[in-house]
Amino acid sequence: MKNIEISRPRTEDIEEINKFFELVLRDTFEKNGILDLVDTFENEIIDKRRCLNQDIESHGKNRFFLIAKEGEKIVGSIEYGPSNELIDTCTKGELKAIVEIGTVFVHPDYQKQGVGSKMLKAIFEELHRKGIREFCFDSGYKSAQKIWMNKFGKPEYHLKDFWGKGEDHMVWRINIEDVLK
Repeated sequence: MKNIEISRPRTEDIEEINKFFELVLRDTFEKNGILDLVDTFENEIIDKRRCLNQDIESHGKNRFFLIAKEGEKIVGSIEYGPSNELIDTCTKGELKAIVEIGTVFVHPDYQKQGVGSKMLKAIFEELHRKGIREFCFDSGYKSAQKIWMNKFGKPEYHLKDFWGKGEDHMVWRINIEDVLK
């Protein structure tokens, strides 16, 4: 793997991180054949920027980001915070009190090179250090769902045709101890 450093975002990184979000989301939407969902795409970008701002403004208390860099180039992001509204709805509130890992983004040129795994390991260690015993996450992107099922197995919640025919949504609930082994 390339020389990838994992660190907390700095205020001076915000503009570059926001550009990174747009780049990765555009690539994800293209790969999943949903780039025509302009409003959804724009709302995803707005949501990721909001989450990053929550981290910066609260110094990691309300939401906690880690950024992967090669030199000064941002090549990955990951965060955790309160579970999102969609998870709350899909699980009928069962996971409301559990933190969610989200914004697991890897630059298209760095995918399948271990960057995502390195970020996951770092965030798992952070959660463990803070005494957090379990987390959840969700995915509606087919390409990401394959990755998550390979890494973590079947999701606890599999909502068939949630986004339309053949477009499922999945939610995982995972114990920290299980992923730190």
